[in-house]
Amino acid sequence: MQASGFHSTRITKTEEPKPKKRFPWVYVVFGLSFCVFAGSIWFSSYAKNVALLRQPVYERQKSYVQDEIHQLELEESTLTSVQRIRKIVTELKMVEPTETSQVIWDK
Repeated sequence: MQASGFHSTRITKTEEPKPKKRFPWVYVVFGLSFCVFAGSIWFSSYAKNVALLRQPVYERQKSYVQDEIHQLELEESTLTSVQRIRKIVTELKMVEPTETSQVIWDK
């Protein structure tokens, strides 16, 4: 039996903990982040180029539609002009309203 106050003289080797390998995960996350960033830059520049190529087409269509609107407004103003309506009234031999009928009609 050994006495409790005595220690063994045998030297034991303690194993030092091995460092954990985090190498692959850090670079995988970094690589994926870089790919997403590069992809977003490429997509935004591609979308800008497409918009710049199509802008003249849109401008032509816009001016065409605006010209059509102006033509329709001119046509509306000529169709609803007072002179034209008076001319139609005289051609159809309609009676122009008198002062009293206008007052009643307005009420």
